[in-house]
Amino acid sequence: MPHEPLDAVLRTRAGNLQETPYPILLLALAVHEKSALLSLRRGPLQKEIVFDAGSPVDCRSNIATETLGRFLVATGKLSDRDYHDALTLSASRGVPLEEILTERNLIPPSELYRMSQQSLGRKLLEPFSWKSGTYEISYDVPAIESALRVKVPQLVLTGILKVETQESADEAVADVKYLALADDPLFDLGEFRLTPEQQKVVDAARRSAAMSSITGIAPDDLHRIVYALLLLGIVSFTDEPVPATPHFELDHPFAAPSPPPPPPPPAAAAPKQVERAASEEIIATYLAHRRKDAFELLGVTEREGPLEFTRSFLKMSEKFVPFQFEEKTPDGLREKAQEVFLAAARAYAELVDPERREALIKKRTQKRQQLVAPPPSPESTATKRAPEQRPISKEALIDPEALCRNGRELAAAGKMREALSSFEMAAECDAQNGTYAAEVAWARFQLMATPATNALKLLKNAIRIDPRSGAAHLYAAKVLTTLGNRAEAESYLNRAAMLMPRDLRVVEALKALK
Repeated sequence: MPHEPLDAVLRTRAGNLQETPYPILLLALAVHEKSALLSLRRGPLQKEIVFDAGSPVDCRSNIATETLGRFLVATGKLSDRDYHDALTLSASRGVPLEEILTERNLIPPSELYRMSQQSLGRKLLEPFSWKSGTYEISYDVPAIESALRVKVPQLVLTGILKVETQESADEAVADVKYLALADDPLFDLGEFRLTPEQQKVVDAARRSAAMSSITGIAPDDLHRIVYALLLLGIVSFTDEPVPATPHFELDHPFAAPSPPPPPPPPAAAAPKQVERAASEEIIATYLAHRRKDAFELLGVTEREGPLEFTRSFLKMSEKFVPFQFEEKTPDGLREKAQEVFLAAARAYAELVDPERREALIKKRTQKRQQLVAPPPSPESTATKRAPEQRPISKEALIDPEALCRNGRELAAAGKMREALSSFEMAAECDAQNGTYAAEVAWARFQLMATPATNALKLLKNAIRIDPRSGAAHLYAAKVLTTLGNRAEAESYLNRAAMLMPRDLRVVEALKALK
């Protein structure tokens, strides 16, 4: 993709998602490394995404299931009771849920960091399914408290492959005949974690191969991969194959021989052993450091002076000095320790400067005065929203789980049209939930609004989104039965029985099939 359309997006700063799709907004902010607030609205659904130097670091919405706590419960990392207990404590103390979870040892910091990254990534994937709505870009960015960071190139690649509609991908590659590597890619290939199928497409582009010659990849998946790589500026396409540029190695017969390698340097003295922080402590400190002021980060009080500030800073810097950690590890400990180390240095500089320290003390005093209030009653504490639950507007939170339950109740009562409305809203809230998509397809099929072949395609797409959706397998089997394909129907039913062993609908369908 050329840079000009991305530049135009940042000049316009507002518009609709039909003309400027969500992936283009992400790319524009990432390529220009902008710190901005991207606000999205589609009907009653709202999202606000905070960017720091081109990377999304936070996302808020009015969708109830997009809170971290609900995500942890849904993935089995936290019990429902522990979640609500921690949420109540979080609300009463006015601190983020993450701090309560680590404080009460409900989730190890490393696991909390990993799940927080996954939760943020999931929220950022959702708008790939939004084909209508509005956007607005503001450079009035709120204070960034999140230590999370998502790489836009990988996000766009994942979003196109997982959430983007098949119709959009098919349309985008309709005129592609031959692939080629782009001359001026938006991102370096080293920024991606490519699957074998994605690497196969890149290799084909390197050979200037015809798209029709790429085998071993399902056509729908191939279209999605090519579309994503086109958007990211990794590959381009042509009407004719581009000849590969030969690569020559000069080997002149009269060239001077290569000089001998230099002798190895003398062994360096072993570095002094310092008290290195444990990995869990590094990640816990990294997760919380942006939310803490200088006093909190160094663990000192307002009554202490420069000597204690220096002592605390030296102790902290010794634990987090980056050279103690390996350069490349899966958990990125060195990078996290370095960021904490630099934050501690900035905190120390602020505290040893009398004017800046006095300004911070004044700010803390004002904050304490604002928090002074009578103790909350049990009723108000139970109903008070914790920080993670606050919607981005005064409108009520939208809960797709409740919408799906309501839809099933309406369907059971024979009110299929009303049920379809609930299912559709649930699917709009969470396009990555295969069960919601399956309920929509099955309701439309029962209402004869979607033919059997189209319904089957929608159900298979729901299974692609979520292979563990028992409902999608069950409904696909029922549609296949109406089409007379009993063998394939039985295969889907057997899978549904494994996913939903206690569901009577599956048992009845199996009996009917036999």
